[in-house]
Formats: sequence, C-alpha cells, structure tokens
Amino acid sequence: MLGGFQMIYQGEEFRVGKKQTAKALRMLQMLLHAGEAGVSREQLLENLFGYEAEGDIANNLSVTVHYLRRLLGESILPRENYIRTKGGRYWFSSSFPVEVDAIAFQKIVEGARGKPDERRLKALKEACRLYAGHFLPALSGETWVTVAGAYYQQLYVECMEELSRLMTDRGEYEELYELCGRAAAIYPFDEWQIGQMECLLALRRFKEAQELYEKTETMYYDELDAAPLERMTCFFHKMSQEIQMDVNNFNEIQMSLKEDGKEKGAYYCPYPSFVDNYRMMVRVMERSGQSIYLMLCMLSDERKKQSGDGDSLKEASDKLADSIQEALRRGDVFTRYNKSQFLILLIGIRKEECPIIINRIDSCFRRRENSRRVHVTYRTASIAYIPQC
Repeated sequence: MLGGFQMIYQGEEFRVGKKQTAKALRMLQMLLHAGEAGVSREQLLENLFGYEAEGDIANNLSVTVHYLRRLLGESILPRENYIRTKGGRYWFSSSFPVEVDAIAFQKIVEGARGKPDERRLKALKEACRLYAGHFLPALSGETWVTVAGAYYQQLYVECMEELSRLMTDRGEYEELYELCGRAAAIYPFDEWQIGQMECLLALRRFKEAQELYEKTETMYYDELDAAPLERMTCFFHKMSQEIQMDVNNFNEIQMSLKEDGKEKGAYYCPYPSFVDNYRMMVRVMERSGQSIYLMLCMLSDERKKQSGDGDSLKEASDKLADSIQEALRRGDVFTRYNKSQFLILLIGIRKEECPIIINRIDSCFRRRENSRRVHVTYRTASIAYIPQC
C-alpha cells in the first residue's frame, strides 16, 4: 500500500476488479489495513458512501460486500469466505497469513524503540527501505487514507532523520547517500538532496555534489517556478568552501578552476553563483569604470494562458537558455531566475549595444521556436544605476 497498491499471492500478482477507486476494492483495502481489529459498519458506510448515498444505505453496503466476495472468488486466491462480520464489525479472514507493507513498516519502527544502537540502526534501515512512497496514492482524497498517510510519512521522516545522525557518526556515507536518494525521489521538495550532497562531500566526490545541486536547482525552477529554499542555497556556499579547502596544491587549484572544455558562448551558472558574480562585477566597475549591464529576459506563452498547460512554456524556456548561451560572448554570464525569466550580466558594453544583443538572442531563439504565440521581452539597466543597498 506504500507508493501504490499491489497484491501478491505465492509470488504472483493479481487484481480484484478493474478500477482502483471502485467501492469493493476500497472496502478490501480498508479491511486489509485494519487487520484483526476490523472496521466498524459505521466507518465503512462513512468511508464508502459518505453523503452520496440515497435510499437504503445498509443495502448498498450489503451489495458491496456480496460483490467483493464474488471478485475474490474469481481471483487466484483459494476459495474461502474472506469477508467476515460479527457484532457490527467487518474484517478480512483467511487460512494463510496476510502481510501489509504499511503495517509491517509501523511495527518495525515501533519495535526499534528502546533497542541498543546496533539493533536499532538495523531496524531503522529496514523500515526506510520498506517505505516506498505515499500511502494508497490513488485514494489520496479519502479522509482515512490522508490520516494514515500523514502518520506513516511522519514516522518515515523521523526514521530518516535519526538514521542520518547515526550513520554520519559511523561514517556510513555510501549507504546513507543511497537512502537519502530514495527519500528525495519520494519527497523531492523536502530537501533530502542536502543529505545526499553532505554524503558526497564526506566522500570527497565534489563534482557529483555540484552536479546534484544544479540538477536540484533546475527541478525547483521547472516544477515550482522558484529558486531553491534558503537552506539549500546556504548549503551551496558551504559546499563551495569545502571544495576550496580540500585542495592545497597550487597546480591542483589552477586545474580545478578551469572549465572542462572550451565551451562557446555565455557562461551559465546557478543563481547563488550569479549573485556572487554580480557583486564582484559591481566592485570591478567601481575600480575600472568598465560598463556593465544587467538584462532580464522574460518569456510568455499565450498557450499556457489559454490551456493551463505549462509543458510548452518549459520547452520554450530551454530553447531560450540555449539561445542566450549561443548569442552572447564567452565573457558574459547568465542564470535562470525562474522557469520563465533569465538574468544576464553583459560586461564591457555600451547602452546602444543592448538592442543589438537583444536582436541576436531573438534571432537564435526564432531558429529554435516556430510559434509566434511565444514572446520574449527584455529589460536592461546599467548596474551603475541600480541601488546597491
């Protein structure tokens, strides 16, 4: 039930009914999750029918039970009466044991409490590997699913936080990196990527840590149309400092500063690095008098406004990024501010040259984007006239 819904009997997967949201299957899921405690008649009526039922509600429940028994009888399971009822409660009963991953996960976590560190660590690892995602995601609108899911998620977060502490103390960075990766895949915006990057730094795998940050930053821009949270950008600066501190040979320092290849066009950097570049350029301009302009490129897509589909805007945004890199010089710097906006530092140009640069970007963009519904607008300002306080 974690991360989806799947039933397996003697190694073979099987289904009951055709729709995951059908009432018979929802009843089966409730009964399996409740185990020997069962579910009261009132709870079944509320969860299955709510306020939609008209006429004889009790009859609706009887029909659902009858239909579920028939579906189970048509499945690969042995022929038994699986749905029992007594004293106003219903439960799933079988001649063979039934294991539900969500319940097993809860029991492992609760059983680990109070155990010595070694046994507790082993149990927490087992629990976190068993947790595969949101509880019954197809039924996320159901109240009982929401309540249970929130409980399991909280247990998982607490397990991962404690595991992170214990495994960091023991230096088990490889395995912790893998576990944080699983957590980041399940909850991509809960900043588990920081745990991954911390492991990579401890393992001295600096390039991978840098690539992971850039990948995470892109995900935030694409999915949330926003920069990563402050905790993430603070870690970026911490990571940069640790990478610098690791190198003590001057030749190694020189080599680490070089780009991998002779890349053409403008230099792309993550937003935190762009901020550092901007502040440095302000100081350079004060000393040298060199002209530097800040340009904002804003992308708009009429199709998004009409259909609510942001896929076309995402595609156009990638095309604009490629166009900016191609159109500008190697000495210029740019970054993605959000999904539809880019910032550029134009170094050593005059005001009258800005329209020429805009035309170059537009020309490159139009070779990639045919739709005239997609527009790019520009704003420029000399950083000499932008308030610095």
